[in-house]
Amino acid sequence: MVQRTAHSLSPTMLMRLFKILLGLALIPACLGFTWQLGETVLSLSYKPHAPWYFLAGTAAYFAAHALFRRPIITYVFGHELTHALFAVLFGGSVKSFHASERGGRVTVTRTNVVITLAPYFFPLYTFAVLALYWLSRLADLRGAEGWLVLLAGATFAFHLLLTFIFLQSDQDDIREQGAIFSYPLIYLFNVVFAALLVGVLLSEEMDYVRFLAGGIIKSIDMVRRAMGMAAGLAQGL
Repeated sequence: MVQRTAHSLSPTMLMRLFKILLGLALIPACLGFTWQLGETVLSLSYKPHAPWYFLAGTAAYFAAHALFRRPIITYVFGHELTHALFAVLFGGSVKSFHASERGGRVTVTRTNVVITLAPYFFPLYTFAVLALYWLSRLADLRGAEGWLVLLAGATFAFHLLLTFIFLQSDQDDIREQGAIFSYPLIYLFNVVFAALLVGVLLSEEMDYVRFLAGGIIKSIDMVRRAMGMAAGLAQGL
């Protein structure tokens, strides 16, 4: 008699499988929120000159990136600092911190998906500019607003471009969480943050909650369309 041994998946393998499935499930959300962002941007009324300041900042960074030495150390420092800040936010502490042009490392007492991937979707320097913008509004420093919007455009372009470049190399953070899960999550959160920038800095009266609701609805619509296409293909076989 041949005796078969049942092999069960380890918790690690189950978690990897779950993250793969979740990553695939996030793809319709990426499409839905991108669609919603485009629709929102085209339908808004904007503050005078604000979009031009933002675009000027974006263009200025791209030009500086192409013409001058890339600010790698600035990016690495912000990357590791974001890990550290999110670890503290989740109740952990920082044991060591290192950043250089060759790379960085931070040792923390607590880690999770958000702490690991936060530097790729949370533009720390842009968030700092947003805080300054809010303070300038409280202090009624109207003359500073345009320059801060320009700086926000530059720092967000810096975040997007350097993040894209760093993701081309083998990143321990991505390997740890899995590329199929990490990339859609990073993309989705960057789209959501881009919408926040539009709402706070550029728009006269953008309803951010309405944007989120519209993104969810469009994401569900994407799933329905995909299921309809799959059903149609199945019937044709």
